[in-house]
Amino acid sequence: MASDSRVRLLLMTTALLAAVLAISIAGVLPLARNAGAYSDISIGIDCPTYAAKSEVVVCALTVTGGPAGDLGGNYSYKAEIIADNKTGSLVSPSTGTSSSGKFKLNLTMPGYAPQTIKIMFNVTSEDLVSGDTTEKTREIEIRVVDPIVLRATVYNTGSIDAVNVTAKFYADDEYLGTQTFDLAAGSSTVLSYNWTWANIDDGKHTVKVVIDGANDLVEFSNGNNICSLTIYVGDESNPLGAILTVGVIIMAVFVFLTYLQKPSPKKK
Repeated sequence: MASDSRVRLLLMTTALLAAVLAISIAGVLPLARNAGAYSDISIGIDCPTYAAKSEVVVCALTVTGGPAGDLGGNYSYKAEIIADNKTGSLVSPSTGTSSSGKFKLNLTMPGYAPQTIKIMFNVTSEDLVSGDTTEKTREIEIRVVDPIVLRATVYNTGSIDAVNVTAKFYADDEYLGTQTFDLAAGSSTVLSYNWTWANIDDGKHTVKVVIDGANDLVEFSNGNNICSLTIYVGDESNPLGAILTVGVIIMAVFVFLTYLQKPSPKKK
């Protein structure tokens, strides 16, 4: 009988220790969850919808949700360009990992146009403690086009250096983009901008360059800071004898920049 009591006591002690151990483990290790128990992954992508061939564009990728969002962890991505002709194209960096889920990518467009390419993003959200992961894929399209190159040769005819001058490009009064440059006295520089609207209609267009400098002390030789030019796209409507055709059109604007000396304050 005493032997049976000792056996029962041993079994009860063993069971109690097992229960305590189970509780301890449960307190340290999270319970496994299936993929459906996590919030959905959300993928935000900010990229241009069209770009010039061989142009480098910047894209922003934002990933939220999943195990990393619910429990804390890391987000990662892989990006790939899919195109009929992807010669010269590049995604940099093509992979990345961060706890914020925010990434910046440089996309180099293929050297062939026109074509529509796809950018494939495969993202992963991972909980670092349990190792649980969920994945999601998203595609975007970018139209690769032949640009119209707006090119302006700028001369500084003033006696002092021009610093932090901005050149803003417009087409048909629509803002295209800005370039900032420095220009030493007596020197020149070439500014260029790729006009890459998805569809540029044939016919007459007005392009202009607006120069702005510190304290508005920069102007063209015509006495103001705006230089405009009329160009024609296409063969039929071009009165210049079809000099300009659809494709890469170079608009050469020769503007003379004067960087005025800021007047000295008057002595009292």
